[in-house]
Amino acid sequence: MAGETERYNLIREKSGLSKKSFAESLGLSNSMNYQIMTGRIKLPRDLLDRLAQAHNVNLHWFLTGEGPSGLEANTVEIELFTQEAAAGSGKEIEEYAEKQYIPMLYDFLRPHNPKNLKAVHVSGDSMIGEHINDGDIAIFNTKLTEGNGIYVVSVGSTLLVKRVDFDPANKTIELISANPAYETRRFSGYELENIKVEGRVVACYHKL
Repeated sequence: MAGETERYNLIREKSGLSKKSFAESLGLSNSMNYQIMTGRIKLPRDLLDRLAQAHNVNLHWFLTGEGPSGLEANTVEIELFTQEAAAGSGKEIEEYAEKQYIPMLYDFLRPHNPKNLKAVHVSGDSMIGEHINDGDIAIFNTKLTEGNGIYVVSVGSTLLVKRVDFDPANKTIELISANPAYETRRFSGYELENIKVEGRVVACYHKL
């Protein structure tokens, strides 16, 4: 409980609001706000969503102390998978255990909700025609999985960054490289069961 109390007080300090104004932002009485600030009671669970919305708080961080807080000024932290998205072997993205976070300017990611974004290292030159180079970090939106575009895709045990063309009429999916050295791959029928579109690439971080 002490941890939540400390994090609650940190949120209030970061907000720049007076104790009274902070309490009002959550719909709390001054008395209840004081009891939460002093660790006498925990923040009622029905107010957690209000805390997240009003002050951009990551509730997982608030409850456990783990992960990004969401309080960073003009920056957000995007979950970065340490494994690479390439044309080689790998694990499906939900099986990845090793994770870290990369700070990004919020303005660079607008209008996407940072909570829907993840990032992955890119390995190889199959997408150089789209200015996605070896060693870049591709940022993708897990809520965008439809419509032709560039996506992070799991194909069996391989994680890829490719242009994806959907053909609903013929029930096919094509994975297209932006480098003529790589052939287009077409999937249909039962092969589609091995494909999972993880999210559309919405930004790319280049290293100099």
